[in-house]
Amino acid sequence: MHELDCDVTHVGSADDSDVLLQGADPLHARIVHDTADEYVLEMIGRGETSSGPNEVLRTGARFTAGPWRLVYTRDEFADHGRPYGGRSGGEGAHQRPQPPRPDYASEHPSDSLTRCELKKPDETSSANQIAIRRSVLVDATADAVDARGFEFRVVNDQHAGLYEAIVDNSSIGGVTYNLIGDDRIVLLAVSVFPEFRGQGIATGLIHRVLDDVRAQGRTVTNYCPVVAAFIDEHPAYADLINHEHPGAYAARRRS
Repeated sequence: MHELDCDVTHVGSADDSDVLLQGADPLHARIVHDTADEYVLEMIGRGETSSGPNEVLRTGARFTAGPWRLVYTRDEFADHGRPYGGRSGGEGAHQRPQPPRPDYASEHPSDSLTRCELKKPDETSSANQIAIRRSVLVDATADAVDARGFEFRVVNDQHAGLYEAIVDNSSIGGVTYNLIGDDRIVLLAVSVFPEFRGQGIATGLIHRVLDDVRAQGRTVTNYCPVVAAFIDEHPAYADLINHEHPGAYAARRRS
């Protein structure tokens, strides 16, 4: 998981990259946190994206850089649009309320936008440089699809839109979602804290989430590549994908 806590984030294999990815181009992509509180992706190297080489990132947006497949997620404001907009005013029900969106432009003038290491010390630590909502890039291949299992319990917080993996009363990962009516769930992203990756957390969590979705009689709109890879490997869950609204990461149908 890579925190996007700078105004300008360089993604690549160069030693001074903010998100260091071995096997990518030295500068493979640039992400700018602009004056409108949007995170804008600019692809410099070759790679797949959700909607083009230059796009405003929304939760669930993905792009590739060399062997890496990255998924963007943030706590969106309601005016960021459907289906991810906000915890009050977005597409899904059961969303936690949020305060009015701050006037981000006044706190982040265009002449202040630069990379963290290029800021003066007092600017780097200034409250005016802190993102209004947490934004991260998650490696979609960080947890092997069939890694050995790890014992944890799952809590479904419908108010927050989160299936949370818990060990010893501490969160180790989760699946974010939106509920659409009474019969459909939109799966947004799977994340596992770095120290717990490679132990089958994502696999076990997706198993239990999809089992719970089936028990509720819901279908799935999927925007998460990790879930798509899981369903590819476990086609018994493919029937859960909603045919009219499969999402951006509908699992490939097997013949």
